Amino acid sequence: MENKICVYAICKDEIKFVDKWLESMSEADYIVVLDTGSTDGTYEKLKADPRVTKVKKKIITPWRFDVARNESMKLVPDDANILVCTDFDEVFEKGWGNLLRKVWTEKIDRGLYTYIWNHNSLGEPLDSFMYDKIHNRKFTWKYPVHEVLWPLEGENYEQTSINFENKIILHHYQDKEKSRSSYFDLLKLAVEENPEDTHVRFLLAREYIIRQDLDNGIKELLETLKMPDIDNPRKRLVLLACLLHLALCYQALENYDEAIWYCQEFIKEDHTYREPYLIMAEMYNIMGMFTLAESCVKAALEYGTHKYDWVEKANTWLGWSNDVLSVSEFNLGKIDEAMKNLEIALSHEPNDARLLKNYNACLKEKLKENEEKLNNLLN
Repeated sequence: MENKICVYAICKDEIKFVDKWLESMSEADYIVVLDTGSTDGTYEKLKADPRVTKVKKKIITPWRFDVARNESMKLVPDDANILVCTDFDEVFEKGWGNLLRKVWTEKIDRGLYTYIWNHNSLGEPLDSFMYDKIHNRKFTWKYPVHEVLWPLEGENYEQTSINFENKIILHHYQDKEKSRSSYFDLLKLAVEENPEDTHVRFLLAREYIIRQDLDNGIKELLETLKMPDIDNPRKRLVLLACLLHLALCYQALENYDEAIWYCQEFIKEDHTYREPYLIMAEMYNIMGMFTLAESCVKAALEYGTHKYDWVEKANTWLGWSNDVLSVSEFNLGKIDEAMKNLEIALSHEPNDARLLKNYNACLKEKLKENEEKLNNLLN
């Protein structure tokens, strides 16, 4: 059977993204869209574009992302066997369509690919992990928010996946003007509907943290760690994410002992992430324990391996380690080393005021050293 791709999506007031999104998605055989109530001309623009196979307007009340996704999937033509779900603020790098058609077989259920969730000021990838919204027809969407693909009743949970890694890359360019106010109530609903699901409980905890409610965030994280399936191998990333976010919460609260303890608990579970070492190094720098901070960064560089999962933090594999190490080195009198690491950090964030200030401090210290050397020679 000939492989045919259908991109399906939901949208509301996405007029500024339509052209770029359609250009990227036009490598598919079909594009279908469920408009959930646009008033800015998005629906009309999609309706008029010949690249759009079908667009339908439907108001979802009460609003749930999973219901909207499933309604949009109903628009997919019958002969499409590769379904690709994207949002209007996402674009694929070119060539994804032909690659999918070439390698897809009827035995494949899911396609995994690289998802770059955000970028720094230079356009370099920050949060980057494997995504799985390419699939066959054996799935439905589940959860009112942060929805995931779930096997249809009667389908085997052990799906067969193909990992495209960096051969297919999807970039996300978030519309930061859009409100996420509905997420909180929808996450509470998701927890009510799935009381034994550690993943949605963790997401609720993270939402508290995003809202700067660290006390309730910590409370939910601790409750998540008590749940029976937290030790399930499938929930391994949830366990690690809980430990990491507890460390970050206590770091923000300046409870460094507690934060360091959770970093150490993370390392006991998995010593091959950079994040806990770097968080500890930041705190040891604040505490004036610069040699220990330096050792933590070196451990991160030695043991850390790039996971491309959602536990990793944004700047881990760009300038974060160099930034933290430069602080340790400066305070240990290693000015040349500090300057080299700051130069690397600044190569990723050239307009960062704090990094520029630190580099200027190094220059002043270097000038002072040179003046002392000159004076010694003259005397």
